[in-house]
Amino acid sequence: MRIRLLAGTGLLAISAALPVHAQAQDGGAALADGGDAEILVTGQRAQQERSIEIKRDALGILDAAAADEIGQLPDRNVAEVVERLPGVGVQYDQGEGRYVAVRGIPSDLNNYTINGFEVGNPDGNSRRLPLDVISGQLLNRVEVAKVRTADQPGQGIGGSINLVTQTAFDFREAFTVQATAQVGYQELNEEFPIRGDVSVGGRFGPDQQFGLLVGASYSDRTFRSAGIYPDDWAPVAEAARGGLPINLKYTDYELKRERIGATGSFDWRPSDDHQFYVRGLYSRFTEDEYRQRYRIDFANGGQELVDDGSIVLDPDGLSGTSTATAQRSDLRLEYKEKSVLALMAGGENRFGPWILDYGVARIHNEVIEPNQSWQFRNVDPVGPVDFDFTDPVFTAVPRTRVAAENLEFRSYSEQDERGEEDSWDARVNLTREFALGTDSFVRIGGRYRTTDKSFDSSNDSYGRGGSGNRFTLAGAGLVGADSIIEVDGQSYLISPTIDPQAIIAFTQGRLGGPLFVFDSEGSLADETLGDLDLEEEVIAGYAMANLDFGDVDVTAGLRVERTRLDIEGFQLQNGDTVIPATAESDYTNWLPSLIVRINPAPDLVVRLAYSRSVGRPQYSALSPGGEIEVEGNEASVSLGNPALRPYVADSFDAIGEYYFARGGLLSIGAFAKIIDNPIFTRSFTVVDGSFAGVAYDRISFSQPENARSGDIIGLEAAYQQQFTFLPGALSGLGVNLTLTLVDSNLQIETPDAVRTVAFPEQSDLLWGAQLFYQRGPVEASIAYHHTGRALISADSDPIADQSNDDLRRLDAKASFAVNDHVRLFVEAQNLTDEPTRQYQWVRRDWVTQNERYGRTWQLGASVRF
Repeated sequence: MRIRLLAGTGLLAISAALPVHAQAQDGGAALADGGDAEILVTGQRAQQERSIEIKRDALGILDAAAADEIGQLPDRNVAEVVERLPGVGVQYDQGEGRYVAVRGIPSDLNNYTINGFEVGNPDGNSRRLPLDVISGQLLNRVEVAKVRTADQPGQGIGGSINLVTQTAFDFREAFTVQATAQVGYQELNEEFPIRGDVSVGGRFGPDQQFGLLVGASYSDRTFRSAGIYPDDWAPVAEAARGGLPINLKYTDYELKRERIGATGSFDWRPSDDHQFYVRGLYSRFTEDEYRQRYRIDFANGGQELVDDGSIVLDPDGLSGTSTATAQRSDLRLEYKEKSVLALMAGGENRFGPWILDYGVARIHNEVIEPNQSWQFRNVDPVGPVDFDFTDPVFTAVPRTRVAAENLEFRSYSEQDERGEEDSWDARVNLTREFALGTDSFVRIGGRYRTTDKSFDSSNDSYGRGGSGNRFTLAGAGLVGADSIIEVDGQSYLISPTIDPQAIIAFTQGRLGGPLFVFDSEGSLADETLGDLDLEEEVIAGYAMANLDFGDVDVTAGLRVERTRLDIEGFQLQNGDTVIPATAESDYTNWLPSLIVRINPAPDLVVRLAYSRSVGRPQYSALSPGGEIEVEGNEASVSLGNPALRPYVADSFDAIGEYYFARGGLLSIGAFAKIIDNPIFTRSFTVVDGSFAGVAYDRISFSQPENARSGDIIGLEAAYQQQFTFLPGALSGLGVNLTLTLVDSNLQIETPDAVRTVAFPEQSDLLWGAQLFYQRGPVEASIAYHHTGRALISADSDPIADQSNDDLRRLDAKASFAVNDHVRLFVEAQNLTDEPTRQYQWVRRDWVTQNERYGRTWQLGASVRF
């Protein structure tokens, strides 16, 4: 299949390129001459034409989502903006795009920058940036570079996502004020989300050489979602689905998500040869979450319970009864706050054929995540549970629901996680232009980045007291109102529930007493194993040249990056002894790149590329901390690995791009990545070995290690056209189509064998279709996007693998220009009320998550002066 995919892609690219050489000469020449440059294009068409222009002019392989002429990107957050681009897959959280995978590469192995400066992330001890933190409404464009040149950071084996902020020089008018406000309707809980943004700026001075722009945005999305979560399916021969889960959780979420953003830029351009800038971006994302959950344990043990008669299946294997049941009520209150602050300054100066550009940035990221969780469980036995697996989302209903008097307190946990990341990123580039061709140059440069990251996690745990100090939900007066959720047309009752105000008041002042007994061992593990302090330093230098031979451009370069790590963590021995652990590591990567751009016709571009990039390990995997248990002459050791080397990817690309009309593009390309040093967690046993200078008869190890290799191949295609040649009102129509096919192999070692799996977050199929309309004062679009199923995590036992199922989104929007200054609009999101589903192993009917978010409707207005 893989060979056929590559061969077919090559033939498609060639067939797309060759026949159009003669067909498009006239149209391409007209565009090259700027024959219709005087036509003012606005709205959606302005966005699309700017995006195509950025892609066409790029040295490497790049896709972009650009703002329109009044600085508006088309979606509410950055993740949903880039989802429109080919090769980009997005993971959704609570109905909103969050993490981005590029060309089958998971989000933690890509690179994220603001105006070219590496931004890091406020997401705990990982490297993946949650793009829902940043509003798209204060950006000029978002770029996804899939093939890097030597002057770009080496991090990002899938791609680099660059957020470009607005400046006063991005607008046609010397002075601009634009603002947008909208209010919505969330159908599940009848709440009214709001959003607004404003930008004010202008150019001033005798020659408009100064530019100042400030902007702010705010959104408040209060909503409800409903979820069904079966856990840990186990094989059962008599079951029609081949197995049963050990429990089923009905969950009612109520959330308030707030996003605050601000940008500012000051530019001074005293002449065409000199320019200087100071820019900044701040974004804070908060989420208050209330989660009420009712849980039924009904199949713990799987086949054993069927064999002993505790579970009786009907002859169809789809329904039955379980008497091995327990019932629980849980409540979790969680607050998350993630923020990004980026300040940067720099400039560019031309001295004849020499160009010097430089910049420095200070980035501060922060995460705060406290939460509280209570659990109550039945004391006395409960009756049987009847279940029915006929539908994809099944039911399990107790014949007698547990009473609040029978729900006894079991546990309480109080988590407090905090992380900070501070980075300095400085760069300097020197370019020498020369006259071999119109765009020939030689460039050298260097970069220095230093990052200090700390993550502190604590989770104090409390259990129930002795028999004389136990309380029930009803006995302590903690019963809340019943809740009903609806998922896939079925209703589920969550009852009894826990009253949040009552349980908070009851808990205060009693922690550590006879009712809430402190679990010192469990709390100590939670307070130490996830903590780390890390300093990462990257020093880079490069040299590159672009040679313009007319119809052929060759860009070649070599980058070298030296990475040094100092990292501190904690090892916990036998559950009660904390041992500080420190480690150092360094490595050097040589990263060559070669890109050949061929223009066989004015409207045709063929790019052939080779590049090498890296994907640095997760911070948590690098920690020397971990857990050590010693019992007699045997030891169990689970640690991080500071000696991990980064993923290294050699990438090969071939793409043909046909710019057949203004706002029109057909592109087809193939890519392949050969990836060394993939990281997996290896578990193994050593007999008659030693650890930390102590000999043991048997040592069980679990540790992240670099694996053998992996590879990815794929096909990308995009088609965009504005049907201006159609008569009358039909000339406002247009279409945008994207398609990505990906196949990957990742080899990981398990205790028994070497497994071959797909890369996590890699969807075999991504495709999107957008029909848009713009004519006169009317703009409208309807967009559909399909993200194919993707592995979340691979286990040593394949039956425990977890995957995301297919996700389909249908959104629509329409607007009407009242006059030159005011535009009214309406938007509809998730029109099909699509849930997100996860499943276990290769069985899509072994559902482990089904969340429903409902539809959201928005009304708003934009003004511009």
